[in-house]
Amino acid sequence: MKKLLLLVVAAALMLVPAAAEDGLEPWQVYEAGTSAEGDFDFDGKSEALSLVTALDEWDDGAFTLTVGTSSVTVENCVALNPSVFACAAGYTYYTYGTLFMVYEYGPSDDPITYCFLYTDGELSEIGTIPALVENLEFKGRGVITTRVRADMIGTWHREADFVLATGSAFDGEEWSLVYRIVEARRTSYTMGMPVTLKVALPVSASVYDMQVTATIPAGEKVVLASSDDVSRLYVTDYTGENAGWVRIGRVDDMDSIMVGQVYMLVDDVFDDVFYAD
Repeated sequence: MKKLLLLVVAAALMLVPAAAEDGLEPWQVYEAGTSAEGDFDFDGKSEALSLVTALDEWDDGAFTLTVGTSSVTVENCVALNPSVFACAAGYTYYTYGTLFMVYEYGPSDDPITYCFLYTDGELSEIGTIPALVENLEFKGRGVITTRVRADMIGTWHREADFVLATGSAFDGEEWSLVYRIVEARRTSYTMGMPVTLKVALPVSASVYDMQVTATIPAGEKVVLASSDDVSRLYVTDYTGENAGWVRIGRVDDMDSIMVGQVYMLVDDVFDDVFYAD
């Protein structure tokens, strides 16, 4: 039993990542710049990192990220920040690769962080996060939280959780590992936008059956308190006594709200909706 325990401890020590030896645990982000050397897939061999850009005077253009012998090119960037950020991906005693990130500021408060994973000698583009690297909070085990611009009803920002999904796929001949960064949506986000009703608005106590339980009269000042940013919106008057859920959606690519059984454009239902641009 003692011999088995020693073997387990020895195996665990062999899996301690290079990042930990440098004082960095997995998911601790550091700036690598445009070139660096390191064992980025933790196989005991060092690889070279380089970022090569082709940008105009406004930093619009393309970049190529290379790690070892593997490269990925991204085009049509807007206001690119020409530097690479990185963190080891994995657990305290086991790392399977390095997450590399390059971000652009975007055209109008629309930043994008491009994410790449280097593992087993291969560099892959695994998704994007609509936020700057400096605004990403890494919570371990591949969970990243930030604030993003919401999709529905004016301009507001909400929290967003992203996860580095890991799995495997079989192509009929061999198995391969699969990695992808995606958003893990919540059922509701705090919104908090004061507006004025232009029409009487029927609301429902339940987010599910949408049976009308109250009607907030036209002219009432209300707060768009929360939403799933897809199909539901919670509206309350200033007292909180008249409140409930309404359906939202897009009709002819325009944000709309269901009033009774009819979808109406947001600006025909609410006055003073905030738009940043």
